[in-house]
Amino acid sequence: MNVFRHLLRLWLLLLACGGAMAQNITVYGAGHVEIGTSRQMTAYVPLTPNTVTWSVNGVAGGSATYGTINASGLYLAPAAVPAANSVKVRATSTVDPTRFGEATLTVSRIKPRLWSTTPTSVAVGSFTMTLNGENFTPDVVSKFDNVLMKTTFVSATQLQVSGTATTLQVGRSVPVIVAQVGLGARLSDTVMVAVTNGTPPPPVTVAVAPSAVSLAVSSTQAFTANVSGSSNTAVSWSVNGIAGGNATVGTITAAGLYTAPAAVPSPASVTVRATAAANGTANAQATVTITAAPGGGGSADLAASRLLEQAAFGPTAAAVARVKQLGVNGWLNEQFTMAETAIPVPANDNRIAQSQYLNRLSAAPDQLRQRVAYALSQIIVISINKNNYPDQIVPYLQILSRNAFGNYRTLLGEITTSPQMGKYLDLARSTKPGAGGAANENYARELLQLFTIGLYKLNPDGSTQTSGGVPVATYTQDEVQQLARALTGWVYINNEWENFTGPMVPREANHDTAAKSFLGCNLAAGQTTQQDTNAALDCIFAHPNVGPFVVTRLIRSLVTSNPSPAYVQRVTAVFNNNGSGVRGDLRATVRAILTDAEARNDAATPTGGRLKDPIFHILSIARALGGSISATNQQAWSFSRTGQTPLAPPSVFGFYSPMFRVPQSSLYGPEFQIYSPTEAVLRGNFIWQILSNPGSDFPISIQSFVNLSGNTAALVEACNQTFLYGRMPAEMRTSITNAVNAQQGDNRDKALTALYLTLLSGQHAIQY
Repeated sequence: MNVFRHLLRLWLLLLACGGAMAQNITVYGAGHVEIGTSRQMTAYVPLTPNTVTWSVNGVAGGSATYGTINASGLYLAPAAVPAANSVKVRATSTVDPTRFGEATLTVSRIKPRLWSTTPTSVAVGSFTMTLNGENFTPDVVSKFDNVLMKTTFVSATQLQVSGTATTLQVGRSVPVIVAQVGLGARLSDTVMVAVTNGTPPPPVTVAVAPSAVSLAVSSTQAFTANVSGSSNTAVSWSVNGIAGGNATVGTITAAGLYTAPAAVPSPASVTVRATAAANGTANAQATVTITAAPGGGGSADLAASRLLEQAAFGPTAAAVARVKQLGVNGWLNEQFTMAETAIPVPANDNRIAQSQYLNRLSAAPDQLRQRVAYALSQIIVISINKNNYPDQIVPYLQILSRNAFGNYRTLLGEITTSPQMGKYLDLARSTKPGAGGAANENYARELLQLFTIGLYKLNPDGSTQTSGGVPVATYTQDEVQQLARALTGWVYINNEWENFTGPMVPREANHDTAAKSFLGCNLAAGQTTQQDTNAALDCIFAHPNVGPFVVTRLIRSLVTSNPSPAYVQRVTAVFNNNGSGVRGDLRATVRAILTDAEARNDAATPTGGRLKDPIFHILSIARALGGSISATNQQAWSFSRTGQTPLAPPSVFGFYSPMFRVPQSSLYGPEFQIYSPTEAVLRGNFIWQILSNPGSDFPISIQSFVNLSGNTAALVEACNQTFLYGRMPAEMRTSITNAVNAQQGDNRDKALTALYLTLLSGQHAIQY
């Protein structure tokens, strides 16, 4: 018994010791965390109650410097790497503050990702290449076989680098990496580049189409991948880096058929990537934005009609049916490949050019091209106020139409040497400084301010960069003068005073051959007119402002005056790289604008949409009523009374400033600049004229509405569906119903009352 008691005493002592040890708290979740991301921390607490308080580096709840942590242990890393890039997260028992546990988190920057290089091999000697990836920042460096290369930041997804390959590297693959510097620096994945003794083989490249789409949950989208530079055209597909995808981000088959997940993921955009079997570093990607299932935002008719307000001059019954049949991307594909409507040059009378222009916008089958060219005409402006004859304006329209789905750099090149722009902004006969004159600065200044980069440096999301609270200028007056000198030497054909039969030609005697420097680019002395012009345009086109500057203006013209910064940044990424390393691809950019979730959200938002300008507003009414505006119309004067004379913007800024804000508001609303009370009344008068007396200029019919006048509810609902796509508010429906019922006239008068009140409403004046 004594032995038993002794053993029992030892056993109790061990239990007591074990209990004391068990009271230590263990914190789980230690490791690496990137700035701005979260980490769930947990604690094992062998006490009762088992609750804890959380602190970071001794501060309860943490701080902005070292990261914060909430009561449930969710740690949020700071926005910047702290001076000591590791922090201590502590869980302290609420019942015994002497009991705690700690875990160490190492805070780092967001890792740069390197996916591929273009080309994938280099020859001995100096080389340049493009690095493709994501999360690049202006301070990163790049290394070739652990040797620093000259690195130029292009965008968050692209770097331009240059280096030297040696004979010692021939025959092997050399590692290329991207590295951050400073606190919390990270290295990218390694991409191998082959070094050859001679001309490298053509790079293996991949192109994915479409490059950006918006899909409802559980919907499908077929992607195609085109591999060049190899006889092996096979690819493997992944979603967010997961081969074949998964249920959370969507799945994709070996043939490229993507199926969206059943629920919207967070974030809502996923990346579909095709990687070449011939070269694992050659790939291309597409962005898929997942949206909620249709129904909450509106009907299929609403979705189709909204697309046609953004991508055409308003819906028609036939166009709505076509969109519903093909789907958004199918309709866009059809429009992208549709034959371009010819634009004839009438003789000697710009009134004919105006009439044909209005007819073309309202009736041409290639509506998307017409709408994009119309948007481009509000960025790159020419006016018949100075260019008085058709041959001085119509070829400019041809350039916009021809390049609407082309490349913005090509468009800039054609516009720069066009005699139409040469006259409008005085580049024709601009000469080198000297006794005979001086370089004209008009075109150089507007090329920078209005056509490409704007006055202030921009972030990829379109926001303005500041220093000390002051916007950072993109260029100086001296740089305008330097650019103007680079563009000297262009004259009309045969050096005539004015000749608009073809592009301007260089006259080297007029060209300034001295060296020039602007926007960080240096043009060598002794270059020709064409060489300096090409170099100048290449320099401007490479400026990081071009993407967000052009994208913001296109979104405002097509979709909404106040796009979110995220929307601008998503489309800017496509402008900067269409998925195949091409910058300035307008087809890919337009597709990204129109398929983005923000554009395809059919539920109205307080700051969404844009005010219709007079031309769009009137032509959309004609199209909705089954008509157009005739090719021989005489309506230019009527449009002039609404503030928008066709082809006659009052200045190089266009009909309205793209930076105009809604009065007494912080919201942008460019079109409101020509929507004063007077112009609003005159626009209403114009609408009444079209409805009550369309004449031969507007071949429309309101008979279907007249036929419904015996049933006021049916008449008002027809107006609702035709013009507002089912979104008429109940109060508006009641007001129009009361007005129709009070009408003492015949059925036509009742129909006119319902139509006019609907079309005059703010619900119809705003495209949203």
